[in-house]
Amino acid sequence: MIPVYNAYFGFSEAPFNITPDPSFLYQSESHREGLAQLLYGINARRGFIVLTGEVGTGKTTLIQALLRQLDANTQTALIFSAITNPVDLLRYVCEEFALVEPMRAALEAHDYISLLNEFLLRGYRAGENAALIIDEAQNLSADVLESIRLLSNFETPKDKLLQILLVGQPELTDRLNTPQLRQLRQRVTLRHRLRPLSLAECREYIAIRLKQAGGSSTIFSPGAIDEIHQFSGGIPRLINVICDNAMINAYALDHREVDPLIIQEVAEDLCLTGGRSRSPVPRREKPVRPEPQPKVRTEPIKTPPPPLVNGNSNGAGIESNAGVSAHAVLPPSFLSSLREALIDAMGPMGQIILAEQVKLLGGSMERFPREKVTSLIDSVSREIFDASIRERFRQSMSNDFRRLQKN
Repeated sequence: MIPVYNAYFGFSEAPFNITPDPSFLYQSESHREGLAQLLYGINARRGFIVLTGEVGTGKTTLIQALLRQLDANTQTALIFSAITNPVDLLRYVCEEFALVEPMRAALEAHDYISLLNEFLLRGYRAGENAALIIDEAQNLSADVLESIRLLSNFETPKDKLLQILLVGQPELTDRLNTPQLRQLRQRVTLRHRLRPLSLAECREYIAIRLKQAGGSSTIFSPGAIDEIHQFSGGIPRLINVICDNAMINAYALDHREVDPLIIQEVAEDLCLTGGRSRSPVPRREKPVRPEPQPKVRTEPIKTPPPPLVNGNSNGAGIESNAGVSAHAVLPPSFLSSLREALIDAMGPMGQIILAEQVKLLGGSMERFPREKVTSLIDSVSREIFDASIRERFRQSMSNDFRRLQKN
């Protein structure tokens, strides 16, 4: 979708999409360090590697950069699906390495292990390497994590046959530090945690994206960038969300530069505090863009009489839709509950995604139409990566809404 502000600011493409785009690749110091460690760990056959970072810090972008830089002799398997048990793990690994056909009748665990062992030994003799990348690893059960540890037993006296990269949110580190997973923790040879962007990196990140999209790198004032960094915490995805909304506001205000007040307005709309106490931001009146004037009717307009109820002609008999309108609007408490549930399901980005979807569906956090709640639940659910968490969230919120409708 082309943003409404593209032509106004002279962009040839959208500068602040939240989906990873290789043409907009920006590597901070932490990203460069992480990529170097991942490449070394896989190429040197170091076995277990762990990459962690908050939602939106660029883990997916880093994995994509890693895959582009691995040589052709490295076979890779990426698992993004929810793994519920050890046999599922083996099946997904064999499917990703094309050892079995997807949707084929399930085999026994020892069959998958035999297939994988033969594949790894054959590749090793041919001078090939193999890397298994598992995303959202913080959601894996202890049994599945222990099974992943056992996969590292594929080795020769000199080398590891399968390099395993676990990718996840910071909770993954907490999981690995539990006594139950002590043996797995001891096998981890390399760790890297993606850090948020510094203020200087945030400034460079925004300038690069603006120039790549064909616009001026000075659209955001220095003060605005300071505010963006404060409210985003240096998280790239949040920076994109704030900048995109700020460009819309600047376009609506007919401003060629984004100033700090615009960023504060956007942060308030997105419920971002940046660690500050919340207070209302003074709003500026948006200019009304001229529209074609309708032709003036010269003939008199007849005003129909108000509708009557039961033949009663006094004011008490006139129907009012005030009660209907009130009932048609969702109680703000329901949206607050939905926001908390979404944050539990996917972290701080949940509140941003909710605010975006509410806006896209034509509502606000204070007044949202009941008739669009099902669409809202579906749209935000799609942003939850883990399938089991996504389904639980969808079911829970749908049940809550049905109970609300009965009251």
